[in-house]
Amino acid sequence: MRLRTPLRLGVLTAAAALALLGGGTAATVNAAAVTSPGVAACQPGGNHSGARVKAGSKAVEPALYPKNEANAYGVLTNLPTLADGSVRIDTVFHMVDKDAFTTAEKARWQTLIAAQLKVLNDSYSGATATGAADTPFRFRLVDTTWTTNPAWYTAVPGSNAEREMKRTLYRGDATTLNVYGTQGGGLLGWAYFPKGYNHGRDYIDGVVMMAESMPGGTGLGYPQYTGGDTLTHESGHWLMLEHTFAHGCAANGDWVADTAPEAIPQFDCPIGADTCAAPGVDPIHNFMDYTQDSCMNMFTKGQADRMSDAWQQFRARGGKS
Repeated sequence: MRLRTPLRLGVLTAAAALALLGGGTAATVNAAAVTSPGVAACQPGGNHSGARVKAGSKAVEPALYPKNEANAYGVLTNLPTLADGSVRIDTVFHMVDKDAFTTAEKARWQTLIAAQLKVLNDSYSGATATGAADTPFRFRLVDTTWTTNPAWYTAVPGSNAEREMKRTLYRGDATTLNVYGTQGGGLLGWAYFPKGYNHGRDYIDGVVMMAESMPGGTGLGYPQYTGGDTLTHESGHWLMLEHTFAHGCAANGDWVADTAPEAIPQFDCPIGADTCAAPGVDPIHNFMDYTQDSCMNMFTKGQADRMSDAWQQFRARGGKS
């Protein structure tokens, strides 16, 4: 199976911690577990978030769903899995900045967006690692928009600026991935579960991400986040995947049977980390953990199945249930 290309390996950079501000259920950690250096930055919370956060960030993460609705959001109807590569997701990039884009800047961003689409399609086709699962999903760029708005550029989750930006720029329907490239609001990116369409919340759909996290970006001083995996991670939430460490060592975990249970988010790339008594080491190479971009390289078959079920139930009809 094809592995990451030399170009992609060159873009992925060295170790740094990612911090999760809103976590899942507390769980017992094995005495022999390898502890990530970023764990001290974690703060427990009542919500399950859909964001990646830079180490030490004070930014507030959005909730994927209220904690008391966890089971409702976790249990999906088991449907026949869609064929690998059978769903083409129209993708729109909305590039937002505080200053007007020059011709040269637009050309640079178009190069980064093309590289990001390759990373996204490699990730969702199982081309990133031996044993990585293929999925039904492929992404195609259909449009790029350019907006100058200082308030939107620094929008944070749940703000009026976020809502105004999305209401103004959003294209398509629930089958369209809208990506908002901004400063990131102190986060690497955030997204929401698609089930919100049942409650008139379609206007918050899409992924907001730090635009400079794309391959070839600067990372705004954090080059370790420039492998393009922030969008892979956040689009996983967009397709209803939880973090691998959701609910800790509890039996339901992330609602995917073939991801080993994980008590805490892992950072850097701690080979051998094992934080739950159940079989299997922590899934540090999974796109839905919090390890660095150079460490994460796969979805599992169970995750592909869950994304397929979520697509059919909440997105395939344009968000109309």
